[in-house]
Amino acid sequence: MTPLVDAACDWMFGCCSADELVYQVGDFTVDANDCTERLLDAIESGVPLNLEQPGLSNDPAEGLLILALSINQGRVDVNGGAVQECADATVDRACNAPLMADPNATRCTPGDEGQVVESPCDPNEMFVGKQGVGEECSGQFECAPGLRCIDFGTSAICARRGDIGANCFVDEECADGLICDYANGTCDEGKKLGEACAFVDPLLPVPGTESIRCAEGLACDPTTTLCVGGFCAPGAPCTDVFSDTDCPESYYCVTDAMGLLATCQPAGGNGAPCMRDETCASLFCDPNTATCGDLLPDGSACGFSEECSSGWCDFGAGGVCSPTAANGEMCPSGDNDQCADGYCDFMAGTCTGYAAENGPCPTGIECDPTQDLFCVGEPMMMTCQRAPFPNGTSCVDGSQCQTNVCFNGLCADGTPIGSACSSDVMMMIPPCVIGSYCNIVDGSTNGTCVELLRPGQSCQDSQECWGECVTRYGRRMCDSTAAFSLNEVWCDGL
Repeated sequence: MTPLVDAACDWMFGCCSADELVYQVGDFTVDANDCTERLLDAIESGVPLNLEQPGLSNDPAEGLLILALSINQGRVDVNGGAVQECADATVDRACNAPLMADPNATRCTPGDEGQVVESPCDPNEMFVGKQGVGEECSGQFECAPGLRCIDFGTSAICARRGDIGANCFVDEECADGLICDYANGTCDEGKKLGEACAFVDPLLPVPGTESIRCAEGLACDPTTTLCVGGFCAPGAPCTDVFSDTDCPESYYCVTDAMGLLATCQPAGGNGAPCMRDETCASLFCDPNTATCGDLLPDGSACGFSEECSSGWCDFGAGGVCSPTAANGEMCPSGDNDQCADGYCDFMAGTCTGYAAENGPCPTGIECDPTQDLFCVGEPMMMTCQRAPFPNGTSCVDGSQCQTNVCFNGLCADGTPIGSACSSDVMMMIPPCVIGSYCNIVDGSTNGTCVELLRPGQSCQDSQECWGECVTRYGRRMCDSTAAFSLNEVWCDGL
């Protein structure tokens, strides 16, 4: 287990700042060698240090220490060569870097290469589990071949996995490569790639309701009812339910009815699980049920305009879906939703088209907020402008400003670090710049703008930190939250 602990410590001391190291292993751990010695002692004492913290899934040290604990407890047979490869790969692993969102990201193309990267630290390559039925486990790799690690909440034990024909309720009860055939409740191989599959209700092909299931790793394409798989294929797994870049054209990344597995699916019919309107054929995802539904016809009872096919729920009539009005027609409700393509001009009582960017907005209601257009400017000279605004532009809150500071109704620079600040609004001092807070002492209302503290730095209150002020290793320190607005990440080598 020593190579894994060495690798974890070498990576931390090569990539984490001094303060991040204080958060991880305390200020008493002086170097990577000391780190290894202390962690080995902790593991051999049966109290391994838990490095896992919210948002740190990109920290390899936590995973390596779990693997080292399994070795120490004698729950696995070890492939020493594979363990060393994992350790070497971790030491050579680059420090963390910010994940840059690509605004021009497009959908994938079937057959794209390089999407699946095998981990050099795959436990199944390094270990063969030794735990038998009913014995404790901390991961699937600790269980003997043919068994699975099942978590009961307070503890996890190894359990038997069924062969073909064995009774089952869920896939996890079946051996590797088998699925639970819900038609008869037994373990089966499932249909192979390109073979026919089927749904219980062909008119409602919701993932998870297959009457003829596909083999492990494949999915039933609702359009062709054939088993498909592979990256960027219909029915293939995808990673982000708010983005469809892992799916081919006309397919969306949606979770199954249990919310466990996300796959590429065509726009769903009524009853299909959803999180976004665009993933539904009806273009309506009912927020009350998280399933696709039909937009309501005129005359139906409604609770909000989004569920009406017309786009307007007339609350003046008791909450009834009603026809919208064209520009130039009357809108007695005063509700913008009543207008099909514009806003309700309350002065004229008619629907009117929104002004374009830079267009005039004399009454302040002529700009389309769905296009990030807001009415700003001097009285009698107000125009529709696109946020975020430069300094000096009128604003309602900081989100409209390039500096994220809205003060006295205008976008402004925040008070610099080191300058005087106050919690008294009568002092007319702008709030501190992003990344700092107003440090007020002795019960006064006045203080000084001070930079927010980084992970591991000493604190007294959470307002001082990018995240929270927590107790760790006998003192108060800022938690693992990095300075995200400054494009910093955990253990980035800086």
